[in-house]
Amino acid sequence: MSVKHFMTAMVIAAVSAAIPFAQPVAQAAEHAHDAKPKPKHDMNKMWAEMRAKTTGMAVSAAADEKGGLWLVRMQEGHIKVSHSEDGGKHFSEGVTVNPQPEAILAENQNRPKIAVRDGVIAVTWVQALPKVFAGNIRFAYSADGGRTFSTPVTVNDDHGEISHGFSALTLGEGGRVTLVWFDGREREAAGKTGQKYVGSAVYYAVSEDGGRHFSANRKLADHACECCRISMTLDHGGVPVVFWRHIFEGSIRDFALARLDSQPRVLRATEDGWEINACPHHGGDIAADETGSYHLVWFTGNPQNPGLFYRRADDGKMTAPHAFGNLDAQPNNPAVFAEGRKVYLVWREFDGSNYQLMTSISADRGDTWSEARIVATTGGAADLPVFVAGAHKPLVVWNSTRDGVRLFDLRG
Repeated sequence: MSVKHFMTAMVIAAVSAAIPFAQPVAQAAEHAHDAKPKPKHDMNKMWAEMRAKTTGMAVSAAADEKGGLWLVRMQEGHIKVSHSEDGGKHFSEGVTVNPQPEAILAENQNRPKIAVRDGVIAVTWVQALPKVFAGNIRFAYSADGGRTFSTPVTVNDDHGEISHGFSALTLGEGGRVTLVWFDGREREAAGKTGQKYVGSAVYYAVSEDGGRHFSANRKLADHACECCRISMTLDHGGVPVVFWRHIFEGSIRDFALARLDSQPRVLRATEDGWEINACPHHGGDIAADETGSYHLVWFTGNPQNPGLFYRRADDGKMTAPHAFGNLDAQPNNPAVFAEGRKVYLVWREFDGSNYQLMTSISADRGDTWSEARIVATTGGAADLPVFVAGAHKPLVVWNSTRDGVRLFDLRG
């Protein structure tokens, strides 16, 4: 079997085995490539198992202005926030954010998020409701250095038991909180009138006072691929920029981005032409630098040219995609960090026995790249690698069952 055919087969197997968040995508995965539909009760069972999980593998971290690190994770149905003053070698006992336990999604693409700025600590997570693939976008904040948190609130103002998930978070100047998520209300409304609606909508809400009050929910886009994580960052002007896998005409699942200014415009960001009637469960990542450029990384399963790719967007002009990762080692889930002229890539590979944390570095804003190197290796289950939000250096947080939560400075 060729490498390209192997990668394509791997993606299809992952799509078929993965647990999607929204029902129409589950149906798409069942029918992709003439696979036999799974009985409905299987989805009910899998969803119940997800809701019953007491510990989440997926974690996130953020840095404050003094270099302190903050970690968020799910334990026993609670969101826990802990703090480190020694670069992540030791973390404090976690402070409980939600006093009442909830069914919380904290695996793979769907993870709790944290942001820290000017003494405010903001946290978002997804609460899994009893109905299959239904959820709420939850939020809480601390204004006293993480000692206590506000009463959690549900940010989606459509309170039907439908899908709201994969939330992303930024915290800007003046306590401006922005939340973005995939939302099933448009699909739900279309279904009631017998109309077809593919994927989910992208919705967002904004708070101008550190999370005390949120605006009404606003729709950013229709027809997003709702099982691939959303990435969001602040650009050089402090405006949030969102990057997600979109469903373009012809069931092409490439990526789109939008800057959340007063009149957001959705722009196509990749042209892989990956036609697939299923959700890849494989989101991308975005970083912004001080010149106004965006740095993008993503995965495509297009059999003609599969794998991981990087490109830079300069005022709407895109550089040619740069392929990275060893196709024979199943490269997946890339993340990107930009610091001055340097750009850092990180991703996960599998050598047949262990997961490997990989990196490649560019010293010229993504024009040329170093050889890939192994940062760390772990056995057992391993989370996706993610950069520490708000850090002024390329810090990566990586969780595994064997080694626990570890942080790596890619400059070392």
